[in-house]
Amino acid sequence: MATTETAARSDHGADGKILRIGIIGLGQASGLVLNWERQDIRTLPIRFTAAADLRREALDQFAREYDAEVYTDVEEMCRSPNVDAVYIASPHELHMEHTIIAARNGKHVLCEKPLSLSAGEVDAMIKACDDNGVSLIAAHSHAMDAPIRAMREVIASGRLGPLRHINAINYNFFNAQPWPTRELQMWHGDLYNQGPHQMDIIRYLGGGMVKSVRAHMWWDHLRDVEGGYSAYIEFEGGAAANALFDWRGYFDSTCYTWGASEGGWAQDPGSCGFVRNNMVKLLAEKSPDEAEAELWKLKNDLRYGGVSDLNAFQHWGYAPVSEGFEPFPEPVQPFFGLIIAACDRGIIRQSVKGLYVHGDDGVEEIEVTGHSGRAAEFMQVYDAVFNDTPSFHDGRWGKGTVELCQAIEQSAKEGRAVELKYQVPVGDEPA
Repeated sequence: MATTETAARSDHGADGKILRIGIIGLGQASGLVLNWERQDIRTLPIRFTAAADLRREALDQFAREYDAEVYTDVEEMCRSPNVDAVYIASPHELHMEHTIIAARNGKHVLCEKPLSLSAGEVDAMIKACDDNGVSLIAAHSHAMDAPIRAMREVIASGRLGPLRHINAINYNFFNAQPWPTRELQMWHGDLYNQGPHQMDIIRYLGGGMVKSVRAHMWWDHLRDVEGGYSAYIEFEGGAAANALFDWRGYFDSTCYTWGASEGGWAQDPGSCGFVRNNMVKLLAEKSPDEAEAELWKLKNDLRYGGVSDLNAFQHWGYAPVSEGFEPFPEPVQPFFGLIIAACDRGIIRQSVKGLYVHGDDGVEEIEVTGHSGRAAEFMQVYDAVFNDTPSFHDGRWGKGTVELCQAIEQSAKEGRAVELKYQVPVGDEPA
């Protein structure tokens, strides 16, 4: 079995340099970083030295846990000399404002996806960072997962010939989770929340330059918002992709991925029905106002500093619910649904340990090591700050992802293919 190392260089932090990060927004995304992804991130040469939020209990817990500065004002935190970069995990509609504040105070920016809900706002974010000489890196993206980066390395190497087609399939229960209705409406279901993950993966594997998209969307009658999309995506170089994403909770694609979820944790495929049934029961038994109050309460439980992060997750089906399901003891490689890349002379797909490469000589498994998700992204900020190594996953890349998500929505509404104009290349292919 071959092995590939897709993490950043092994000498990270060897010179003693530490990236000091301030967090804007101690919500659910920050909770994942500080709780669920904590073990991997603690191996990095970074420190969380400050946080800004409006919830006093979350700030108090953060101050105790990290011996860090806490603020209720974002501008005040961004003036701190103990912060080199900020991780923006505030609500989507505040990303532009918080990026501009950070940039004018000389802080590098790692901003959760989507960078914004409009390409025009992303332009203002890019300009603010360019004008102040700081980096803007688009996060969170499963394109940065170690297996996806390894897959791109195989494609870019040319060993299997040109890329011809990408198939990306994901079924999950996003809409059935305890999201307040207003948030689901703002995100158009999961289009602008997790849709950027799938679009980033497709764009990254395909080299970045999407030419057009023709899409169809359908409705989730339980939550009265968008329930999924299918999209045919064409690249300028001639490759194509089929993307399917259904987030209503009727079915879970972890049955295709050995029970491995998007974080690499074991996830029972049967949990999707359990979660959806929870939502059906909640909406049937309570008035609309009572249901919304309960959803907001559950959302708060899942934030950093919530009353019971683990119990709230288990209540909504993150624990095994199917008879006979045996979760693996430790996380494996992360899977954002099923991703298959077809080249002229072979096909690449993920395995639990890394990749399977199906070629003329049979099947080769490549074991992949390295950081995934936010850990990989924090290291990209580290490289930008200390090693003068810019990330391709910058603001302009993030703008291309927003454009593609908008094009899916537009194509579905207008019943036609939509041409794209703000796409950027990955830039990793040999000259």
